[in-house]
Amino acid sequence: MKSVRFWLALAAEVALLAALSRFDDWRYESMPIKFVETAIFCGIAFFMATSSFVRLKPGRLATATFWIVAILLRLVALPLEPSDDFWRYQWEGKVQNAGFSPYLLAPNDKQLAPVRAQFAGWDQINHREYSAIYPPGTELIFAALSRFGAGTLLYKLLFAAADLAAIAILLRLIGGRERHRDAAWYAWNPLVVYSFAGAAHFDSLMILPMLAGIWCFVRSRDAAEEEDKWRYAILGAVALGLAISVKLIPLILLPVCVFALGRRAWALAISLVIPALLSLPFGFPRVPIWQSLGRFIYVTRLNDVFWWLIEDTVWPNTHQKNYSYNVVILLAVLVVSLFFIRNWKGGLLWVMGTALVLSPVLHPWYLTWILPFAAWRRVEAWMVFSVSIFAYYLFWDERLFLLPWHSPLWLRGLILIPPLLAVLFDLRRTAVQPNESGTLAAS
Repeated sequence: MKSVRFWLALAAEVALLAALSRFDDWRYESMPIKFVETAIFCGIAFFMATSSFVRLKPGRLATATFWIVAILLRLVALPLEPSDDFWRYQWEGKVQNAGFSPYLLAPNDKQLAPVRAQFAGWDQINHREYSAIYPPGTELIFAALSRFGAGTLLYKLLFAAADLAAIAILLRLIGGRERHRDAAWYAWNPLVVYSFAGAAHFDSLMILPMLAGIWCFVRSRDAAEEEDKWRYAILGAVALGLAISVKLIPLILLPVCVFALGRRAWALAISLVIPALLSLPFGFPRVPIWQSLGRFIYVTRLNDVFWWLIEDTVWPNTHQKNYSYNVVILLAVLVVSLFFIRNWKGGLLWVMGTALVLSPVLHPWYLTWILPFAAWRRVEAWMVFSVSIFAYYLFWDERLFLLPWHSPLWLRGLILIPPLLAVLFDLRRTAVQPNESGTLAAS
């Protein structure tokens, strides 16, 4: 009976994920609501299937099931409409191949009028007043894809392939006979599948080298020979540098990685050199390629977890400026890192979690950054959050709000209460553990 429940839950998750394509055209009324309902039911099926996966004995059947489901989920997500960010990716690749710098010219600049006339997706580009905000590694990837005339499908296949490669590395990180059971919490997660294979966000291109770098650091610590320790430390630093070149978020992991490498932490200088070198083709340091990013993050606010509580009580932020918040994030990351000098693996989860909780912006795909670590460290609250955050897409149904992109209290509750309950449940479960005689005792 339990085996039947597992297969039914898997089938339900695949079917519900495929059904999302019926509700992904958010120009029509009620589509966002139906999309969110279907996604949350898909998440419930995901929890049922992944929780039951442990009953499948480790072996060929479990391995085959793990990979077949991971690949199938991504295939059924491919027909979904991409996010509006996708058109920005294509635009910035096209701008580069037309001989312009995406860091110097915003999409609505007059000099780009000839490029706009040849770009079919112009009307769907977001934030046209800002020039490029992505790191140079990402921009070079966009240019290469544009040079080959890549369409939506090729972008999605690339992002999904990087995601599957990241899963393979996650399996190596987790290790053990039951590694597929833990990795399924990431590999089968509907938010992960939708973000990369469905909505075509490029964050998987950052997650892959980030995990590769972490795996190398583990190997560096475990290696017996000093030469091997240095080789893996350098390889890990290179991988982390590539991740930073795609998205800056792995920068916050550098203090924890210092603890991981010890006296070989000098290798992490490579992680900073690589994005600097990739910036040179864009004119850095003469050209201020990071200026637009600084302007963008200074004022952008959406779906934050923590600061709205402060602003509504003791610290009003009338102009919604983020400078002080970003300073707090950096200081908090450094302080949290110090608590994990002897447990750097756990520190990766806590540092990333701190940054996400304190971020003034929390798009759903941002959670994919922490989900590999949550699967590795078996923290269920982040998995619950990855399902409840689908309610974010109700923002696209502006009929629900007096002011577009302003979160009412009921929506914040819908997103935040489930993971908070999961945290409380986990604290209760760990506070009382069975002792050696089998009775309960407070830990």
